[in-house]
Amino acid sequence: MNRILTIIFVCLTLLWQIPLFAQSNLTASGLVMSENGTVLSDVSVSVKENPNNGGATDPDGRFKITNLEKGQTLVFSLVGFEKLEVPIEKTDERMRIVLTETFIEMEEAIVVGHSTQRKISVTGAITNVKVDELKVPSTSIANMLGGRVPGVVSVLRSGEPGQDLSQFWIRGISTFGAGSSALVLVDGVEGNINTLDPEDIASFTILRDASATAVYGVRGANGVVLVTTKRGTAGKLAVSVKSNVGISYSPRMPNYIDANRYASLANEAALSRGLDPIYNDVDIELFKSGIDPDLHPNVNWRDVLLRDYTWNQQSHFSASGGGQVARYYMSLGLLNKDALLKQDAGINKYDTNIGYKQYNFRANIDINLSPTSILTLGMENVVVNQNFPGFGNDSQALWDAQANITPVTVPVVFSNGLLPAYGNNNDQINPYVLLNHTGFRKYSRNTNNLNLGFQQDLKIITEGLSFNALFNMNTNSEASSARTKTPALYYARPRKRNGELNLEKIRDASDPVYSVATDNDRKYYFEARTNYQRTFGDHYVTGLTHFYVEDYISSLNKTDLTAIPKRYIGLSGRATYSFRNTYFLEGNIGYTGSEAFERGKRFGVFPAVSVGWVPTNYHGVKEIVPFLDMLKIRGSYGSVGNDRMNTRFPYLTLMGPSGSGLWNSGSGYTETQVGSSNLRWETATKSNFGLDVNFLNNKFEMTVDFFKDVRSGIYQQRASIPDEMGLVTLPFANVGKMKSWGIDGFVSYRQTLSSDASMMLRANFTQSKNEILEFEESIVRFPYMSSTGYQWGINRGLIALGLFEDEEEIQNSPRQTWEGEVLPGDIKYKDINGDGVIDDFDVVPLEYSNVPQIQYGLAAEFNWKKWSISGLFEGVSRVKYFSGGNGFFPFSGKEIGNVLDIVADQSNRWTSSLISGDPSTENPNAQFPRLSYGGNSNNNRASTHWLNDGSYLRLANVQLSYRAEGAFLQRLGISSGTFSIVGDNLHVWDKVKIFDPAQASSSGAAYPRQSVYTMQVILKF
Repeated sequence: MNRILTIIFVCLTLLWQIPLFAQSNLTASGLVMSENGTVLSDVSVSVKENPNNGGATDPDGRFKITNLEKGQTLVFSLVGFEKLEVPIEKTDERMRIVLTETFIEMEEAIVVGHSTQRKISVTGAITNVKVDELKVPSTSIANMLGGRVPGVVSVLRSGEPGQDLSQFWIRGISTFGAGSSALVLVDGVEGNINTLDPEDIASFTILRDASATAVYGVRGANGVVLVTTKRGTAGKLAVSVKSNVGISYSPRMPNYIDANRYASLANEAALSRGLDPIYNDVDIELFKSGIDPDLHPNVNWRDVLLRDYTWNQQSHFSASGGGQVARYYMSLGLLNKDALLKQDAGINKYDTNIGYKQYNFRANIDINLSPTSILTLGMENVVVNQNFPGFGNDSQALWDAQANITPVTVPVVFSNGLLPAYGNNNDQINPYVLLNHTGFRKYSRNTNNLNLGFQQDLKIITEGLSFNALFNMNTNSEASSARTKTPALYYARPRKRNGELNLEKIRDASDPVYSVATDNDRKYYFEARTNYQRTFGDHYVTGLTHFYVEDYISSLNKTDLTAIPKRYIGLSGRATYSFRNTYFLEGNIGYTGSEAFERGKRFGVFPAVSVGWVPTNYHGVKEIVPFLDMLKIRGSYGSVGNDRMNTRFPYLTLMGPSGSGLWNSGSGYTETQVGSSNLRWETATKSNFGLDVNFLNNKFEMTVDFFKDVRSGIYQQRASIPDEMGLVTLPFANVGKMKSWGIDGFVSYRQTLSSDASMMLRANFTQSKNEILEFEESIVRFPYMSSTGYQWGINRGLIALGLFEDEEEIQNSPRQTWEGEVLPGDIKYKDINGDGVIDDFDVVPLEYSNVPQIQYGLAAEFNWKKWSISGLFEGVSRVKYFSGGNGFFPFSGKEIGNVLDIVADQSNRWTSSLISGDPSTENPNAQFPRLSYGGNSNNNRASTHWLNDGSYLRLANVQLSYRAEGAFLQRLGISSGTFSIVGDNLHVWDKVKIFDPAQASSSGAAYPRQSVYTMQVILKF
């Protein structure tokens, strides 16, 4: 028995040793390639624990290493590529090893117009935005630019889902012509920045000066945004999943007075103008008690209309990989946002809330047709679905209604369930009815992009030469449908003798009406270009030639002329030269044709030149200032064109049918458009001077640019042609001129605190001023009434001198002409022209506009082990806006128009002592002048009294993240997970207080900007 047990034990021991023997003789073999699938020869392959065991890849990129043990590590190294270590757990003879190219900082590739350049050789004003800075929860990438990116001025006026998109300008507004927005190119073709998912972006670049944008000819006058999307890299399948959920609420909402205070102020307003009180003591008592909500309501319409918060979701899925022959990147995205509107669930079976849903699909595929030829395919599909109440195609009608309806106007619903109307014609509808009883509208947009590209390395002709071609087809289809209705509306008369409601129907209910509309457009775009990059010892040269054609047509264009496809054609080129990475010279030229001009004048030439000098590459400079790592001085000068107008073919004189005869009694033809001959290109002449500085071992990095843009030949319709000319339309001419100038830049500091901790500080600044040099307008009486010499969009109004203190001051002041009687407590104005009368000839340019001149950002990030926390402050200054509307002009619409609660604060308004019984209420410095019941054309007009500072500093974003890695996640197939809590729009320091400062000019009649808290998870497999 013992012998049998011994034999069994020996057998089990041998069986147990077999795997150990196998694991001590493992084999690893496979293929080594770059990220784009190019095989790499002469790659050193060695065993980290046994350097004597190793070899190198053959000309086909293949390797084989034997006699490996479990747990050992293979090390792959090649000059110009990052070293890679791969642990060995088992025999694997089909390994696919991908090495990543390395660049020293000055060799880093920067995306520029139609190509890439080395970072050290860039001489234009180009901002390369770090993509990670854009990967925060947001509706649109445009919303992330303000305060993050130098050279960008942006404003966000609405928080409504689907409308919460920032408007932005590169280096501010530089023209008053038809087009002032930047050109946005996604993968080389014009695209929409607002529908891009940040997770799909590989690079994000902003071109700001002429040398950077001249190659875009007609399209580059206002700056260019270049976005490239991710493409697949060779290697194993990589999967990424992002999901977040956020809760949003309105941090600032206007507060309106209740019924009791409204009635008291209405009486004061009437008495102030010698009228009888609007409400008697019984009315006021009923408002207080609330026992008659039908005829004496007290409604807080904000609470009726809005929820406290709402949820939104965003998800993204991507997969990428490939090998030597083909690589792929595919992604799916979802964004879902609902508005704060509070629906009455018992009324409709359909959704009347404002909702926004966006679905993104992208597929980028690269196929190596040969070792030197690559075929690329890019497909993008974006579907947007929006939902609205039946009344209107956005929320503006609701916000106008809640701003215009008072707490005493009508109840939400009469006690018998009937719906109220109000207004002078008794046909205005309260926001509750607008939201719940007018049906619904739906809108859908489907955007498809197809990119087919071809890349050919032409080193067979000469080293560094390549050819690229791209065809793009873009189609957009839109469909809107509506099922609208109007309910029966009633107006409340005084109660019947028995106390019953006396309701008069003033509108019959209408049956639901269905309507539908569709539109579509398509654009074809083709480009071909050659690129050349070559180093000859100390000399580095590059060259570019680029040709493109574009053809666009839309179903919205239904007339004979507008239905003609809109076409562009252009040719551009660039040449650069550098010597010892110290001296740089670049020349650009664009030659573009446009349909806007008559034959023989359709093409424009737009050249630009830039130079750069890096003195730190001299050995002597580094010896004198050893802390200075890099100093680059650069400058550029050139011109860029613009042909955007509000009409097509303005050079044509057109004929059309009209009446004829003395009394237009017959039929005939006459001129319908007077042609404009000798039109030329609107030209932007741009100059730029910049400095790039790195010091203290590249811990500090700074860039600053000074710029000037003179826009000449701006298109305007002639305004000085006398009526005696008898022209049916005023012709266009290149008569406008405007200049803009300023400074932009950033400074950053990075510090490694320990092996586990690091920090980053960053600040950016943009200031852009402008001045109109020439402007076509009718003859003005006084120079200050002209637009010339002032900022575009400058606030204009009267200069207020405070409030009149007494009748004597009124009698001794110039006569103010807008109101029949001016009383103490009314606004006093300055007589600018000295004619003894205050009228419209005393309206002057004031300060700034509602677009900020200055925008800046301050960012900080701290990393400790697997934790990171970051924050962003964003601010603007030199921006002014006018307060106004019903909230600031109480009772201007009599019974229509809400009143802000700050008016009820006696310290904020002027009140006659005859009404208050207290002389101290006649405050000559009060914010609100003497009240009026009904419009007051003297007080309720643009003036310095209502001009306010819109500057602010906003805590725009705070993010706390934890990156998890380890065996537990790996057992689940997850390589890493990042878990984040993100806060957006957390606090604002400003002088507005009542509304968000970016929305202050709307005076509460706009969907409020939201604060959002988001929980986000990113998993990589």
